[in-house]
Amino acid sequence: TMEDTTIVANLPKDQGTDTNGVAYMSIHDMWDHEIGSGDDVSEDRKLIKQSEWYTKAVAYWNSVPATIDGMMGGLTQISDRDLRTSTEFLKYFLDGEFPERHVSNTLALDCGAGIGRVTQNLLLPLFQKVDMVEQNPNFVAEAKRQVTSERVGNFYCSGLQDFKFTKKYDVIWIQWVIGHLHDEDLISFMHRCKAALSPNGLICLKDNTCNKGFVVDKEDSSVTRSDAHFRFLFGQSGLRLVKVLLQPKFPKKLFPVRIYAMC
Repeated sequence: TMEDTTIVANLPKDQGTDTNGVAYMSIHDMWDHEIGSGDDVSEDRKLIKQSEWYTKAVAYWNSVPATIDGMMGGLTQISDRDLRTSTEFLKYFLDGEFPERHVSNTLALDCGAGIGRVTQNLLLPLFQKVDMVEQNPNFVAEAKRQVTSERVGNFYCSGLQDFKFTKKYDVIWIQWVIGHLHDEDLISFMHRCKAALSPNGLICLKDNTCNKGFVVDKEDSSVTRSDAHFRFLFGQSGLRLVKVLLQPKFPKKLFPVRIYAMC
């Protein structure tokens, strides 16, 4: 389902919860609890809390097997449909159907690449070269075994919160990973993405969304954001939405998944 491309000017005031059943009055309340983002928290304490947020995610992914099933949390059966929809989405821009932005197919970046499912099945068929960035060294090693195409350039082992771009990309693809970044780091990362786009380049973010509010996963240290929350953060990042698609035909029990194309 195609959706409108309006940016949200104000941070949603919705309440949210975590997977332990704790309720939060607002997004500010939750980040204050998780990463010490309140004004009354010392800078040292903030650094410790933010480090803990990311360290917990690293520990979780270290416990996950380097398999497609591991990457997809046991939902391997949705992989083909996911890839088909993503392929159609990108082809719209690569084939020149969107006259305002005819995207080149020279170089793409797969963010949170895991063991290379998206690189292998989505990006390599569409782009001449693909780079991958993935935080977990076990996954990077497995990606190097699985994705043997000489058209894969660099395998960067880095968290997105720390990643520094050294090239310009036609498409920066970010799927099922951005929930690990807290809001300030997400905005900072998106600023860096925008600066790393080639002419007519696009940032494509595909992720779970809540209908309202937010859900913090205490096991893997991530947050599922609402559509409005994402649109607010994109606006704060100086980005313009050019296309938004609601992923069709996923099981109803899952969070709605959206693809956002931005520049």
